[in-house]
This record gives sequence, C-alpha cells and structure tokens, in this order.
Amino acid sequence: MKYFFTSINNAYIPKAITLAESLRRVYGSEAHVTCMLSDAKRDDIDYSAFDDVLTIDQLDLPVPSLEAWIFKHTVVELCTAVKPWAFKKIFARYNADTVLYMDPDTVAYSPLDEIYETLAQHPVILTPHVSVPAQDDDDLFDGEMLGCLRHGVFNLGFLALANHGEGVSFLDWWAERCLHWCYDDANKGLFTDQRWIDLAPCFFPTLHVLRHPGYNMATWNLYYRQLSKDAQGNIMVNGTERLRFFHFSGFDIGTHELMLKKHAPRDTLLHEMSDWYIEQQKRHEQERLGRRPGVHDFLADGTKIERDWRFTYRADADLIARFPRPYSETGFKQWIERNQSAAPQTVERQPTLLGKVANRIKRHPRLVLWLNQALPATLRARLKRRL
Repeated sequence: MKYFFTSINNAYIPKAITLAESLRRVYGSEAHVTCMLSDAKRDDIDYSAFDDVLTIDQLDLPVPSLEAWIFKHTVVELCTAVKPWAFKKIFARYNADTVLYMDPDTVAYSPLDEIYETLAQHPVILTPHVSVPAQDDDDLFDGEMLGCLRHGVFNLGFLALANHGEGVSFLDWWAERCLHWCYDDANKGLFTDQRWIDLAPCFFPTLHVLRHPGYNMATWNLYYRQLSKDAQGNIMVNGTERLRFFHFSGFDIGTHELMLKKHAPRDTLLHEMSDWYIEQQKRHEQERLGRRPGVHDFLADGTKIERDWRFTYRADADLIARFPRPYSETGFKQWIERNQSAAPQTVERQPTLLGKVANRIKRHPRLVLWLNQALPATLRARLKRRL
C-alpha cells in the first residue's frame, strides 16, 4: 500500500478529488488517499473518493484549547499547520513505512518511482521551487524572487517522509514549529509551514533535495522545463524524463493562466492540460463548492469572523487566557465589539473602479509584476498610485 494525503477545507474538495482520481489511475487500489479536512464533514458532500477523512479533533494536538488554536489561524494557515500532525496520525493509524503529502491542486501523471527508491536512505525528500538559475528578469521575478525568497526555497505542495531515522526527528521538529508559528507573517519571516523548511537541510543531513524535472512542475519553473509526448503518449519533460506530477497552483485566482500566457503562450500541451483541469473542476462541482465558507469562518452564533479578529487574538496571550473558547463564548464577541466601537472611526470612502481592481491585484505579487510589464505606461502610472 502507498499512503498519500492532502489537506483542505470543503471548498477544495473538487481539487482533492481530482488528485485522488489521478493517484488511482497511476497506482490503482494500491493508492490509499487520506483527506485531512480542516472543516466539518457535510451531508451534501461526497467524500467517497478518499479512503479516510481526518478532522482536526482526531489529531490529538497538544494544546490547552483546540478552539483557541484553530481561531488563531486563517484557513490557509490552518490547513498547513495540521500537515505534520496528519503525517503523525497516518503513520500511527496504518503502521505506514512511508507517507507522501500532495497539495490538492496537484495531479499525478506517472509512478513516483524515484521517491520510493530514495526514501530508504533519505527519509525526508523535498522539491525546490526551481533548480536551474534564471536567465532573464521575468524568470528571476517569478521563480527565484517570488517563488523562493518570498515564499520559501522548497515547495511544500509535496513532501515525502519515511518513518525512520531523521524522518522521525524532522517530523517532530516541523510539527512543533507548525503548532506555534504557522502564520503568513512576512514581518516575522514566516510563510505558513513552508519557510521553516528552508532550515531543514541545515538540521537534517540525510534530507534529499529531488531535482528531477518531472516532479512539482508548475508555472514558476516553466522557463527550464518543456513538455512533449513520446511515441507511447507519455508526457515527457525536456524530452528525457516522464512527468510525475503537475502543480496547478494559483488556478482559482488566475495567476496560473497569467503565468502560462507569459511563459508558455504557444505550448499547446500545457494549455490542453489546463483545459482538462478546468473540466475536472466543473465535473466535481467547483461552482457549488468552490466558494463555500468553512465551519471555522463563523462564531457559534453565526457571526462571520473578520481576519483582524484572528490577528488580534493570537497576538495577545492575556486575551487567549481570558477567552480560551472564542468560537462558543459570547464574552469574546462582546470584547471585540466593545473594543472596535471604542476605536476612532475612519471615514468610509467608496473606492473607484480602478481602486477596487488595485485592491484585488495587490494581494497577488506575481500579478503585480506581470501588470507592471504588460500595461501601457499611462495606465501603469495610475495603477501604481493605488498599489
């Protein structure tokens, strides 16, 4: 049996099902796929694509209050913070020798032979965002600068661990970091679970960096990876290696399509793969599920949680001690409302259309860089004032 898992909330079910189906096309019944669900299971969602569904309460996290711990995290932070603990649970539940994590927006295309051949001697296997130096500014911005210097050298859309040697000590170290410091906080040098892994090669000498071009192919490394098909119809990378899996990162927010147009505008095969992926999302009800809020987005009384509430809460140890159950205790909501009403009120100004566009754009650095290069100078200047 080969054990895999992914980590999501219910909005990512269509992507996770697509991943699970791809693993079964490659491995058949040998693939055991767990869904780590940072959400509540719902009666109107079909989870039958997965062999198991883990929820946060099953992870036995060593925290004084599970409510408080969950509340401190945004949805992305939460789905990444639980990953090492899901590894631990799957290793223990199934007595597994190896477990592989794959992001829900990845798709397997052929057997991951190099992983299983390497894990015996190297119980931690990582894939870097890029493994060839960029030759021009566009590739430098998208690959080395945004991919690596901002978000981390290694892409944790994939991680392979063996349950022996430094695989165990690595997992203990990473789990402890994610328990307390899995935030998207650039001022502290953090990007969820991923930036921590920049340190891993320093601490764990048997760790292996896999540079095989067929693994974790994505828009940030297109500049040195080209796809083709061989005579048997296998998808090949650079004409020599089979594509193991592709990472359709940034699909929902449009950066995947933008980067394809920028780096591979005439690559028919890549665009066919993207069109196929869109069809899979439609088939698995992306329209119905993709924007559905999660159970942790609301207080027990149905009040929508503002992002700032989480930041305020996690930054104040006294507040956490005072309200250890922020979802269900009315006192926390009253405290938030009281402190918000006491703050100086800002004058609300309705943004212009350009202002609305700018507010959305600045959430996505790759899109900002692309627009800076693609827009006419006059419009670029107007937009820059907003950004």
